[in-house]
Amino acid sequence: MKTQRTQRLIGAILGLLAAACLQAPAAAQQAYPAHPVRFIVPLGPGSGSDTITRLAAKEVATELGQSTFVENKPGGDAILAVQSLLSAPADGYSVLMLSPSSMVINPLINDSLPYDPQRDLRPLATALRSAAVLVTGANSPYKTYADAIAPARKKPRTVSMASYSHHYRIGALMLQQAASVEFNYIPYKTPGQVQTDLMGGQVDLALLDVGGAVPLIASGKGGALAVTGKERHPQLAGVPTLRESGLSDYDLYVWIGFGVAAKTPEPAAKTLEAALLKAMAQPESRNYVTQNAGAEVFTVGSKEFSALIESERKRYQQLAKQVDISGR
Repeated sequence: MKTQRTQRLIGAILGLLAAACLQAPAAAQQAYPAHPVRFIVPLGPGSGSDTITRLAAKEVATELGQSTFVENKPGGDAILAVQSLLSAPADGYSVLMLSPSSMVINPLINDSLPYDPQRDLRPLATALRSAAVLVTGANSPYKTYADAIAPARKKPRTVSMASYSHHYRIGALMLQQAASVEFNYIPYKTPGQVQTDLMGGQVDLALLDVGGAVPLIASGKGGALAVTGKERHPQLAGVPTLRESGLSDYDLYVWIGFGVAAKTPEPAAKTLEAALLKAMAQPESRNYVTQNAGAEVFTVGSKEFSALIESERKRYQQLAKQVDISGR
């Protein structure tokens, strides 16, 4: 009898232990987030991308009731930042700032890219998007988009075009193609170098982000010929879009968003997505985007964000079949 009772007691204990083990994973998921969440920025401190990430991280901390912190991992066209994310556990405690560079352009210009955006990364939410401005120097003979395009169309490579990133190089190539011209393209490493040579007359045209172009234009040291958005920019209301200037299908935006490793558990990913959307809806975040970054609030969730990335991927893949977008 004692043996039977002992066996029943042992069986009951084992049953309780088994039930506890089954409940443990669910309890762990419900506890998310149980410790601080890291935000990774693929640029150095002080950049606009860094600032908006820090604002988002601060608001996400409030939404989650858990602290957050930001790590800057500049270098390698965002590759170092992506690798930092993917080397960490896919548990929702590491969030990466995403951009066209990491999600769309890198696979097209780097044959040995150590990650696959479609397989390894999961977009969660966007934060903002910004159009570019086609700018010329104050002493330039070109006062309108038509002024600049006419000589470029008449004699290829006589009008120089500058920019400072792969994305704006692609924008310039798209402009060439749409306008049936060929610029003398000059790549730069920083926007400051572009502005210096633009003001000095060493280059004719440049594609600049709105945040950098507005002070140049306001000071009278540069002139805006067109903006690359689908609509006019609020800070440059008198400047037409390229669509208004005759390129009916042209638009170019740089966007910023956030994502996690693809294998992140669904509950954690959904919790982060909701927190990010709320974070970007806060007045401080919106004011920074529109007033300081020269951008527009553009906040969509994972489904729409993924569709945007796929649309741009197909668009740039088609361009890459026709011209060399790598700059090599």
